[in-house]
Amino acid sequence: MSEVGIRALKQNASAVVAEAAAGETVTITDRGRPVAQLTAIPSSRLRQLVEAGRARRARRSITDLPAPEPGPSLSDELRAMRDAERY
Repeated sequence: MSEVGIRALKQNASAVVAEAAAGETVTITDRGRPVAQLTAIPSSRLRQLVEAGRARRARRSITDLPAPEPGPSLSDELRAMRDAERY
């Protein structure tokens, strides 16, 4: 964990942000008194899986899928199958 004053933060913002993005917690001080902390945003579970090669991002949006074809609902089909097995 490192500390940086507000003036130094203004002068070296990119370097301080890069340090935080690398996983370091940076404490921002005002006249030597801690006032804030800068940390990296934790990556999402999906991002971790993609980076590990265990998942792929979608190639298209779900809104690009065709509309379902008209017909009996799955519940009706399941009910008919169960009725056929019973009798």
